[in-house]
Amino acid sequence: MQVLLLWGLGVWVIWADPFGLSSASEHALAEDVSRLRAHAQPVAPAPITVVNIDYDSIQKLHDAHRLDADDWPLTYGDHVRILSRLISRLDEDGGPGEADVPAAVFYDVFFERPRAASGDMQRLGRMLDRIGRNVDGRHYPPVYLAGGGGKVPMSDESYALLHKPKLVAAAWDGLGDDYPLSHELHDPGHETIVPDTAPSAAWVLYQALCRARSDCHDIQPQDVLSPQWVLRGDKAPCGDWADRVPGYVARTLSRYLGFSSAPVSASTDCLPVHQVSLSTLFQPGGGHLRPPYLAPGEPFVVLAGVIMPSLNDYHATPLYQRLAGVYIHAMALENLNRLGGDFLRARNIRYVSLLAWLVLTVLVCGWREFLQDRVVRGICRRCGWRNQSRRPSEWGVARRAARRVRQRGAILVGRILRALAIPAVMRSAARRGAARLARRVVWLLIWIAMVLFIYWLCYAVLDIALQGWLFMIGLVSLLLFWDGSPPAERQS
Repeated sequence: MQVLLLWGLGVWVIWADPFGLSSASEHALAEDVSRLRAHAQPVAPAPITVVNIDYDSIQKLHDAHRLDADDWPLTYGDHVRILSRLISRLDEDGGPGEADVPAAVFYDVFFERPRAASGDMQRLGRMLDRIGRNVDGRHYPPVYLAGGGGKVPMSDESYALLHKPKLVAAAWDGLGDDYPLSHELHDPGHETIVPDTAPSAAWVLYQALCRARSDCHDIQPQDVLSPQWVLRGDKAPCGDWADRVPGYVARTLSRYLGFSSAPVSASTDCLPVHQVSLSTLFQPGGGHLRPPYLAPGEPFVVLAGVIMPSLNDYHATPLYQRLAGVYIHAMALENLNRLGGDFLRARNIRYVSLLAWLVLTVLVCGWREFLQDRVVRGICRRCGWRNQSRRPSEWGVARRAARRVRQRGAILVGRILRALAIPAVMRSAARRGAARLARRVVWLLIWIAMVLFIYWLCYAVLDIALQGWLFMIGLVSLLLFWDGSPPAERQS
């Protein structure tokens, strides 16, 4: 009955996820581990440039007669001007600066359907067609547009007017904080000329980088990446281990004790990418896309996205404040670029958790009711102790040592009780309660060690970010039933 009761409780906790307790605990624990790893292991900045299309840049460029629009959304002519700056840079002499041209560009703007107020979409389509065909004898980097995904598809009219551009998946549901390397661009069964699926922005940009460096890894687009947010280590305020880690641990313990409500967010200057505002791209001699920490000739990629709170494209992160969607793609790309095929893959092991929970409950209950007595008797027979006058719990060297520890603990507890002026008639019950509490503390420490070991094994060895596994909440129920003594010694 205990096995059935405990296993049924575990099934309910793991499968039904009542009140979101298990998933919320998994998410909170994963975020704390991610923050600790980020502070303990800062990374080198990646060959990634993020161009921020913000309101101030649009206003400045409009006042300088560089853009037609003075607010978002821009005209299609403005998008043509921005893309021309992203794929074709000028050197100091005013000629083509091929050394500053990226290996690929992701333009994180979703042209869902033509918009009459933005002008003629065909103008943008003709430019994308020229880029794809490398006209004028020049080699242009590939340009990828946000293609939506799932319930937010691109219309057939936009896809045709844009001359069937290269699309990447930029929207998905049901994956939480995980990042798919490919996804559907529209619902299955929807008749459209738009491709059914497309790779993600991080995957195509990584492929462009590794082709330029000739160090590609075997990464399947069907994988799902669990992004790990990191801090750059080339800036003292971001990568000072001696200052960051102890402070982070102290703040985390304070938060666990209830003295603070939320962890302190890192500055966006600590993102391991090169950040450029749109307005600087149009300045004479300014706005270099190449990250300053890269040597000339090293390949890099560019992501351009809209940074405006009014668009509601902001997402919560475990390390920084809420960031625009383009930075989610940039961080996933940073993970692929730094880890290659060893990036953390999201895996749901709910069925394995159910089986593990069943095995564990059977072992624990079997040990309590049947195995403990038999194992102790078997050890005693092998060791030659056949004096049946002794209680089984007192046989064996290990049992004697445990008894001495308990006796010394009882003496210590007695002294503490006398120091607290506890009446003598209450001391015996207090000692038994302290012993039960100590046993439960030991079991709790064992569970904590198991959780940390599982995290280390999966994250550091197997490169897996687990989901549906934190059934340790259910294991707390064992502490209510567990009594460390053999069945013959347990009180009714």
